[in-house]
Amino acid sequence: MKEKIKRFFIEKKELLIFIGIVVCVFAAVIGVASIALSSDNEKPVVTDDPTTNTPSDDPKDDPTTNTPSDDQQQIPVVSKKFALPIAGDYVMVHTFFDETLEAEELELAVISTGTSMVTSTGISYAKKDNSTFDVLAIYDGKVIDITTDELEGCVVKIQHSNSILSVYSSLTNVNVSVGDSVSQGDVIAKASTSISDTEAGVHATLEILVDNEYVNPTTIYGKELEEISSTK
Repeated sequence: MKEKIKRFFIEKKELLIFIGIVVCVFAAVIGVASIALSSDNEKPVVTDDPTTNTPSDDPKDDPTTNTPSDDQQQIPVVSKKFALPIAGDYVMVHTFFDETLEAEELELAVISTGTSMVTSTGISYAKKDNSTFDVLAIYDGKVIDITTDELEGCVVKIQHSNSILSVYSSLTNVNVSVGDSVSQGDVIAKASTSISDTEAGVHATLEILVDNEYVNPTTIYGKELEEISSTK
């Protein structure tokens, strides 16, 4: 009887140990599962629901948004305006003829050819020291004609639009050819002399036609192409 009681307690003790081991293992499994579940919950959820995948309002967080840097900002385009055909100091040896001019001004608007007096249809420029100088394109355009006139010297015509044409005469050392595209400020030739106006010395004459009518170049300077076209 005593042996049976002793054996009973031994078997019960082994059972308790076994149960304790099982409980520990189960607790460990539950702990690992909890950690894994917690880690999954921290990951962003991506679903087909647009209310779940709401993009950030900050454009910096959107990889598809290309915000240009300061160096990439577009530079405003400044429209060109008609300019003088000469750079530096100059004198006007002839001005555009206009009946409304004062008597003294009219003298500069009349050209003596040696045999007759003619009215000036443009403006003639010269240097004070009577030296030659570069003659410049007054605006972007295309060279449509180059001729050598016995009286006017070399003549270059540049078309700026369908209605605006500039004509440069009393030239030498022409730097362009028919068909060339020129930009404002390009050197097209050198100033020279002409038989038709020997009194002017070394000079270059600029004439501007708008819709085939001569206009005073001073009314064109400082204006954009569209401004001139819209007045006709």
